[in-house]
This record gives sequence, C-alpha cells and structure tokens, in this order.
Amino acid sequence: MAVAIFTGKTNVCVSAQLQDGDNTIEFIKLRTHKCLKSNQTPRVSYNFMSTVLNVSFPSNSQGCKVEIYRNGAKVINAAAPAGASLSYVLRNYGVGNYTVVVSSGKTVVYSNNVTVK
Repeated sequence: MAVAIFTGKTNVCVSAQLQDGDNTIEFIKLRTHKCLKSNQTPRVSYNFMSTVLNVSFPSNSQGCKVEIYRNGAKVINAAAPAGASLSYVLRNYGVGNYTVVVSSGKTVVYSNNVTVK
C-alpha cells in the first residue's frame, strides 16, 4: 500500500510505502519531493486483452522512466524525454506476473501489477 500526502502551500509531497504483514502495518520508506502538476503527468494506459501498455509523456514534463518486471526480473528499463511515447506488448516478453512502474524525476506516477496468461 502506498500513501501520499499533498501540501498545497509548499508544493511538496510526502510519500510513504507501507507493508501489511501479519496484521501489522510496517513503515518502510518516507521521502519528500515536488508534486507534479496534472498537465506534467504521463498518461498511462493498459489493455488487458491485448496486453499493450502505452505511456505518453507531456512535452512540458521532466521526461520519464519506465520499468517493467516479469516474475521479479527486470525486462524493460527505458528512459524517455519529454514529448515521447512508448508502447510495449507484455505478452511478447512471456507469460507471468508483471509489475509496471512509471516515474517522473523521483516521483512514481504509475504502478500496476498485471498477470499475462
């Protein structure tokens, strides 16, 4: 589970990663970073039927990074400049459990787990 706290006056976000194990929530990580404006956030879409992942980065963004893991092993580690678009067919990398992470600067803007059969 991830928690983000946004503060409007300082334009700083605080993010925490939490883990639920044995009915207790354990603190893992806390960091501060600048919040992204909505027009700077990459657009991410995933089609479960075709297993196509599309990521488009706005021209005014910082540029972004896409990381894709299959069964825990990294299969994609791509950086893209502002204004770029990336597309991946996850089925082409094999069946299994995938974790997709898209970040802009030091901010994770999209994270999803999918199963490709």
